[in-house]
Amino acid sequence: FWQILAYNFGLKVNADLFIQMAQKTPINILSKNKNNIQSLEALLLGQSNLLNNNFSCEYAIKLQKEYQYLKKKYALKQVIGTAKFLRMRPANFPTIRLAQLTMLIYNSSHLFSKLKEIDTIKNIKKLFEISCSDYWNNHFTLTDSSKGFENKKIGNQMVENIVINTIIPTLFAYGNYLNEEDYKLKAINWLQELNPEKNKITNQWVLDKIENKNAFDSQALLQLTKNYCTQKKCLQCAVGNKILTVKN
Repeated sequence: FWQILAYNFGLKVNADLFIQMAQKTPINILSKNKNNIQSLEALLLGQSNLLNNNFSCEYAIKLQKEYQYLKKKYALKQVIGTAKFLRMRPANFPTIRLAQLTMLIYNSSHLFSKLKEIDTIKNIKKLFEISCSDYWNNHFTLTDSSKGFENKKIGNQMVENIVINTIIPTLFAYGNYLNEEDYKLKAINWLQELNPEKNKITNQWVLDKIENKNAFDSQALLQLTKNYCTQKKCLQCAVGNKILTVKN
């Protein structure tokens, strides 16, 4: 769950880097430093190769020193690669997403256990009503000058993305592993309550008169496209077979 959560916080651009960071940062180490926001930020930013510069900012220098101490203490290895910032909105910068992920860890105890017990999407979203630590409300990176105050909360669209691509699949897999139908049913119901994803792929299905009413539909359409349409596996696809049968 920790690794998939980190992956989705990275969005498409930095997803691979973020999951590397999670794989190289065991959750037990996060737990040991959970009550120190500065240590957590140092861990996530340092493990993501974002504390390697010659900084002039006092806060960045503190994080850098803290990370060097923690890296040596836990014999940590950083990711291979660098975070991408180009052609991104500042709110999606990897520094901001890591700062938000840090605050989620800091504010949440046994997050997955809580998610298992929650019954509504509304209550899930409440867990993600978090902002960054004070520094990030005036900055987007560790090298920029101070900006005007902006509360860097996780937006609703980002939260729904995390629910769809992290929480629901993990909950369903958990229910499947334990043969607990209630968890699987809850995951499916949540998908049917959420708004559909709208992009080039789902829009094309809609043009072809296929409904995209909710996230359950859009996830199905994305899965079909990725695993059947683009791979030209029409004969192995129920939809493809139906179309070909009608044409014949």
